[in-house]
Amino acid sequence: MKKWFAITAIFLSSYMVFLLASAPLALVINNIKLPKNIALQGVSGSIWQGEIVKVTINNNEIEKVKTTVSFWSLFSLSPSVQVTFGDAMSSGPEGKLNLTVSSEQLALTEVEVFMSANDIATQLTLPIPLSAQGNIELYLSEIVIVTGDKLSCSKAQGEVLWSRAGVVALEQNIKLGKFTTEISCDEGNLLAKVSPKNNLGLSFDGVLTLATQKISGKGYLQPGAKFPTQLKSALSFIGRPDNQGRYQLRF
Repeated sequence: MKKWFAITAIFLSSYMVFLLASAPLALVINNIKLPKNIALQGVSGSIWQGEIVKVTINNNEIEKVKTTVSFWSLFSLSPSVQVTFGDAMSSGPEGKLNLTVSSEQLALTEVEVFMSANDIATQLTLPIPLSAQGNIELYLSEIVIVTGDKLSCSKAQGEVLWSRAGVVALEQNIKLGKFTTEISCDEGNLLAKVSPKNNLGLSFDGVLTLATQKISGKGYLQPGAKFPTQLKSALSFIGRPDNQGRYQLRF
């Protein structure tokens, strides 16, 4: 009798795994209530290997999203998903990441994202109209977001690079050099700290409060010997410098 129970249990388990593996990704997503600012188009494949033609988040488009679920991660009750998106021929960002989901947190590891600097610049409120040149590169070894009543950041380590940075403003093509930003967490908030070692003399601390989805930041612009001469006439748009020659930035 025990032998038949064991065989039946194995058969039922195998059958459930087969059903789960063959379940269409579209069927699963249709039963998930997505936030109003997120829209999906062209969902295909299974939950193990799926593809989404386009993901739109706040009017920002991510194309060719592919997902692969690790079967063995299901036994730890923390499903792990490998995600890739975009390519050199597509508009929008390109990159990859590993996502691990549990009942208490979301963990992203080995995150690499590449996108046009101008795609970001068009979403910012700037003192003068401009277009940005070059690409933004995001590297995160790990970021852990605690879920629950309110989202909070418990761990983050990585950096954002803007190499060969430049802008076109006031009919001038202005080279800015290189910008490096350190990513970390503090009191549940996600922090982005811009290193002042850049041609603009820019130091800035940006904060994303996950609980409210509010972005804020403050810093200074302190023109030095490498400050682009083309931008000196635009400093008056920012305001008056303090007694240390710094122009305050805040949003």
